[in-house]
Amino acid sequence: MGIVQYIILANLCIAILLGFYLVFLKKETFFQLNRVYLLASLLLSFIIPIAQANWIEQLTVTRQIRYSISAEPIAIFANPSNAEDHLSLSQVIFLLYLTGVIIFSINLSIRLLSVKKMFRSSNDPSSYSFFKKIYLGNQLVSPLICEHENIHAAQWHSADILLIELVIIFNWFNPAVYFFRKELKNVHEFIADECALKSASNKREYALLLLSQTFETPINNLVNTFFNQNLLKQRIMMIQKNKSQKKALLKYSLSAPLLMLMFILSSATVDKTSGISPKNTLINTPQTNRGPVFTSVEHEPSYPGGVKIFSAFLQKNIKYPAEMRQKKIEGKVFVSFIVEKDGTLSELKVLHEPGYGSGQEALRVLRMSPKWEPGIQNHHKVRVQYVIPITFSLKG
Repeated sequence: MGIVQYIILANLCIAILLGFYLVFLKKETFFQLNRVYLLASLLLSFIIPIAQANWIEQLTVTRQIRYSISAEPIAIFANPSNAEDHLSLSQVIFLLYLTGVIIFSINLSIRLLSVKKMFRSSNDPSSYSFFKKIYLGNQLVSPLICEHENIHAAQWHSADILLIELVIIFNWFNPAVYFFRKELKNVHEFIADECALKSASNKREYALLLLSQTFETPINNLVNTFFNQNLLKQRIMMIQKNKSQKKALLKYSLSAPLLMLMFILSSATVDKTSGISPKNTLINTPQTNRGPVFTSVEHEPSYPGGVKIFSAFLQKNIKYPAEMRQKKIEGKVFVSFIVEKDGTLSELKVLHEPGYGSGQEALRVLRMSPKWEPGIQNHHKVRVQYVIPITFSLKG
């Protein structure tokens, strides 16, 4: 699996798991469970894309997804002479991504230094905490505020914030990570309020304390602060809200199908040329006298000269259909074929195409292909199925 595929899948996991939280779990009062869910979602989003399961890889839906996202497309340009005059789109995207990583890393470093300066200042009326350090301001504060900040420190809420900040650095382009940060900080406040309420005489007293805090909130959002004007209404509503019933816990189990979906997507991205140990995977097709068909074997079939030579062969011989060029149509053709035991290509068929003869043109050139080196499984030559994407792109 390439790094680009990994990043895309990880961010897709983040977005889907966050969406589940916002729809089903956000309004529940199981604050500690919500914290666990958010943190687990972040960690699993980066673990699932590299997790593989053999039985998942054999699912039909997994193989279909693999056709769409795992193979490296071969680009056919309408004007090949201009194709190498400029930076490729992938190179431009990578440079933009790297620039964002650098900018957000610098920003986090500046904010961490700012936190250090905040604790040295004695003129701030606010109360806040960062890891085990607690600052109670330069005015007399309520014991409830002290208890609130002690909860933040005792439960290491700052570690959660630092984790999400690191995630943002490498996934700054994904809006979902910023919502993750917001929801995680909200849950921290709800947890601290819930624990601090045990020291209050009643909910009304605590709500009035929140309303009475008129001083400004620290600008740096890395610290945990008692007063947050943007969250004031939600905190008071959560204080007054009745506890969620135990049957609402069943909602957390509904995330299992989402995790299964993520496992299917990750298993579908196994690249047969990536060096991962291949599995002995058969296609569920009727047996013929030519033998079974595999999708992955110990030694993969190979075009004479390698993948780059095969790409050059297609790019040299495939002609961009004139009607597609005139109508300025671009698209991707998926072609399936079987590399036989003698290296010939058989059962060539188009799985998907934009039309205008693009699929037939791809088949025409593939039929011209010289013999491949056949696939090997258990020291025997076997039939292996391939699916390749061919991108028709207008340039110049």
